[in-house]
Amino acid sequence: MTTSIQLLTGDQRSSSFDETDLTINQVRRVTVENGRIPCKLVRAQSVVGAKPRRKREDFITEKLIHISELDEDNVLLQNINKSLSRSKRIIVLTGAGISCNAGIPDFRSANGLYKQVKSEYPKINISSGQEMFDISLFRDEMKISVWATFMEKLYSSVQTARPTKTHRFIAHLKNRNKMLRCYTQNIDGLENNLGLELSSKGQTKTYLNELETNSLHNIHQQLQEKEQEKKEGFNATWKNFDVVQLHGDLNTLNCTKCFHIVQWSRSYARSFRRGELPSCPNCAEINMKRSQQGKRVVDTVGLLRPNIVLYGENHPSGEIISQGLNFDICKGKPDFFIIMGTSLKVDGVKKLVKQISKQVHEKGGLVVLVNKTSIGDSSWHGIIDYQIWEDCDSWVDFLEDEIPDFFKAQRQVERQRQLKREASELRKSKAEETKRTKESESFNTPPTTPVREELMLEEKDGGEKDMKGGVLNDIKRKLIATGDDFRECKRAKNISTL
Repeated sequence: MTTSIQLLTGDQRSSSFDETDLTINQVRRVTVENGRIPCKLVRAQSVVGAKPRRKREDFITEKLIHISELDEDNVLLQNINKSLSRSKRIIVLTGAGISCNAGIPDFRSANGLYKQVKSEYPKINISSGQEMFDISLFRDEMKISVWATFMEKLYSSVQTARPTKTHRFIAHLKNRNKMLRCYTQNIDGLENNLGLELSSKGQTKTYLNELETNSLHNIHQQLQEKEQEKKEGFNATWKNFDVVQLHGDLNTLNCTKCFHIVQWSRSYARSFRRGELPSCPNCAEINMKRSQQGKRVVDTVGLLRPNIVLYGENHPSGEIISQGLNFDICKGKPDFFIIMGTSLKVDGVKKLVKQISKQVHEKGGLVVLVNKTSIGDSSWHGIIDYQIWEDCDSWVDFLEDEIPDFFKAQRQVERQRQLKREASELRKSKAEETKRTKESESFNTPPTTPVREELMLEEKDGGEKDMKGGVLNDIKRKLIATGDDFRECKRAKNISTL
């Protein structure tokens, strides 16, 4: 049985979402034209003509507002960009839409996986392609065979895919220390190609075909690893995860019985291509060891299947993700929430969005959805503030044009800060040096030579002083002379009486 995954062409990638939903919802969409903000969203200005600085919480909406196109003059987009550039603890949620430009089909669009499954296997009795991703398929041998072949083709297409601009944007947020966490519904693991740490790496253990140790030693080693995790603490482990994979990872396989994790190999890929699920090497080794020890051999051996979470299946890492989500909400204090490439149809994801949105709004942040399919406005009022009806990569390109400083590398930002600090220190040192120079000059410099006007002024003042001094001297002499005459007259009178 041969099947093929239909890769998207260049034209299909730009319109890989369901445009029918877009047309149906045009009537009930609240389209913001020419960047005009509804009156309820704008606080009245206290002074006519004044432009007070708007706070981020002013842009939180009571109803979901739609932005139909990327216009640099749109006031709403400008406000979103400003709020994004100021944010420091961003949470990102992604769906299959961000990988469409990498050639990986999404699930629900006209060219999605659900439509491909149903068109390529018309003989299978399924009402929709979604049934091929439901846990109930393991009850039907025919469905298992088709599913195995389909998964191998999807895995092969993922191996040749490369990260998109949106994936690089997520990595940039991490490198700028602005991303708190990225939660993804995707199973392609393309973030790993950009150096981001995936949660599947911390939650799984690779099992090689060439075993060098026995199973008892593996069990003992796993127990030691669990003890070590307890010592280090869950929070420290969770902080190391950049991307949390909500629906598993297609790049690994796990056993249906012992849940052991193994990597893909050529022999496993050939088995899947034939429509067969390969046997678990760990279960086979345990049976061999028991047989050598003369113990009863277990009849059933587990089968390997892609390490993804199907509909109706309990999530093997559900408790860890729930605990980590509570950690991000309570202690992470997110201040911006970006949702990209998903129509939010999965119940668990809906709950996650509502929990994160509540915390983001309490911090005065915004919740922005970038997607080209409808999500149903009534159920998201007060939860999502804005929906941008645009391709995710196009939105990232728009951000690069509007806020280029936001896309500078971390080393560039640090270098710029260092240069500013050095310039500030240089200005301070120059000011201090100038101050010290002036003080030293005031002590060491002799008095300045008086100018001619000052000399003339001093001579004039001196002449006036001399004139005043001469008059006083004349008066003094007259008074002295008068006193001498009085004494002579008195002496002559006394002689005459004698």
